[in-house]
Amino acid sequence: MIQTILVDDEKLSLIPMIEKLKQYNEIDIVKAYSDPNQVLSDMKDIHFNVAFLDIEMKKIDGLTLAKEIHLINPNVQIVFVTAHSEYAIHAFELDSTDYLLKPVTTRRLDKTIHRLKQNLNRIANQPLDSTPTNELIVKTFGELLLYYNDKPVSFKTAKVKELFAFFITYRNTYIHRDIIIEKLWPNHDYKKAKIHLHTCLSHLRKLLEQMNQAGTIEFKDQHYCLNLQISFCDSFEIDDVLEGLDSVNDANISIFEKIANLYKDPYLELNGYEWAYEKSQEYHQKIMLVLNKIINYYQGKDLHKSLFYLSMQRKVEPYLDENIKKSMEILTKQNNRSEAIKIYLDYCNLISNDLGLEPSISIRKIYDSLVSG
Repeated sequence: MIQTILVDDEKLSLIPMIEKLKQYNEIDIVKAYSDPNQVLSDMKDIHFNVAFLDIEMKKIDGLTLAKEIHLINPNVQIVFVTAHSEYAIHAFELDSTDYLLKPVTTRRLDKTIHRLKQNLNRIANQPLDSTPTNELIVKTFGELLLYYNDKPVSFKTAKVKELFAFFITYRNTYIHRDIIIEKLWPNHDYKKAKIHLHTCLSHLRKLLEQMNQAGTIEFKDQHYCLNLQISFCDSFEIDDVLEGLDSVNDANISIFEKIANLYKDPYLELNGYEWAYEKSQEYHQKIMLVLNKIINYYQGKDLHKSLFYLSMQRKVEPYLDENIKKSMEILTKQNNRSEAIKIYLDYCNLISNDLGLEPSISIRKIYDSLVSG
C-alpha cells in the first residue's frame, strides 16, 4: 500500500491532486498539508512512505523539505509536483522518485504510481539479515561524512576527522610521518605536533576497532598507510570508473551519468582543509570532462537531456561561455526563445557582478538574433 502525504502551501492546488490520487485503490492519503513545517513536527506520530511535494512554497521550499524528511526517514519516496521545469536538476540530485509538472495528467500520474509500486515492492522483497553488514560508506563531496551500517559516525576530535580525510585522500599510499605533520599541524612545534599525531592515530585505531573493520593503520619506515575495507566512497567511484573508461557510447552512458551525479559540491569544501585544495581542483576538472562528454553525447540524441547536463555543468563551473552558447543554441532549436534570452541575461549579470566582464561576441550575436527576430 502506498501511504502518502501531500504538501502545497496553496490549499486550492491540493484539491485536484487529492482527487486524482483517490482514483487509485492502492493509495492511502494519510494527510494533506498547506503548512510544510507541520510535516516535520508530525513525522514522529504518523507513518507514510511517499510524499508529493510542491517546490515553490513560502515558509520552506519543497527541496529543503525533502532533505529534512530524508534526514528523519531516508526511505520515504519523494515526488515533486511543480509548475516550473527549471527545478528538475535539483530534484534529480535529491534522488527523488519522480518529478511532475502541473497540471498533472492522469496518464503521467499512472507512470509515477507504477514507479512507486515497483520501488516499494523491491524494498519489501529485500531479504532480512539479522547479522550486521559491517558496511562502511564514505562521502567526500561537500563535506566528509562517514556511515557505518547506515548510521553516521562521529570522530573524537576535528583533527582525528582530518587525519582520516587525509588518509582517504591518499588511499593505499604510505605517507611519511613528517609530511602528515606538515600538512595537519603547520607552524606547530615538531615535538608537540608529533604527540598530536600519535594521539589522533590512537583515537582513529579505536574507532576502527569499534566498527569491527578489517582495516588497519600500518607503519613502516616512518610511513603510515590506512588499509580499510570501504563498501562505497563517492570519490573512489569516480576515480575507478574514469580509469577504465574514456569515450562515451550507448553501452556506458548510464555509468557516466551515475558518476556525474555523485559530484554534489567541491571535494571536502565544507571542511576547509587547505591541503585538500589541489585534490579538489583535480575532481573539478574530472567532473567537467565527464559532463562535457555527456553533453556532447546527448546533443545528437536527446536535446532535453543535453540541456539538463548543461544546467548541471553551470553549477560546477558558472563562468563558462561555451556552456551558455550551447544552451542558447539548443533552446533556439526548440523554439524556446524566452528561456534562451533569460539564460543570456542571467549570465550577463553574473559575470558583470562577479568578474566585471562581458559575454563573448559569439554569445552576444546569438542574443542579438533572438531579440531582433
